Amino acid sequence: MKSQAVTLVCGALLTAACATTPKVTFDADPSANFAGYKTYSWAYTSAPQGVNPLLTQRVKTAVESTLASRGYTQAATGDFAIGFTLGSRDRVEVSSLGSYGPYFRPWGGWGGFNQVDVRNITDGTLTVDVYDSGSKAPVWHGTATQEVSGSTASQEKVSAVVTAVLANFPPPAGAAK
Repeated sequence: MKSQAVTLVCGALLTAACATTPKVTFDADPSANFAGYKTYSWAYTSAPQGVNPLLTQRVKTAVESTLASRGYTQAATGDFAIGFTLGSRDRVEVSSLGSYGPYFRPWGGWGGFNQVDVRNITDGTLTVDVYDSGSKAPVWHGTATQEVSGSTASQEKVSAVVTAVLANFPPPAGAAK
């Protein structure tokens, strides 16, 4: 009975770990006048070399939608310029459930088995940068990192990540982190 409880708890933890939400961070220039920003423009117009242009367009669409919902309008030369980068990093995750078996000894030893789980994981990162158009200085930086699969990201998934990273733009007064 005790082993069934341990199996259920481990299964719940693994399921929770697979249902990841993005880890979001941001930083802001405390001297920037975010209240003065009403319009924006793009820092660049074409997809960076080596990046899926369809994914780039999905991100741009999501950024434009999020900014429009907050009252910002796009202009040829806006009050601020916005740009983003996409990246991924592979990592290996190793977990051990410890020794078990008919001759289990707490300190290990012969007679037991050691269950080791090795997973290759890809973390995708979206980084959004905002620059003051007048001074050309960076004023806001946000990132969202999340475990991704090899499948193509849908517009809904991309929109959810963009919304998460832009949730802190503009930052609350004195909230640079």
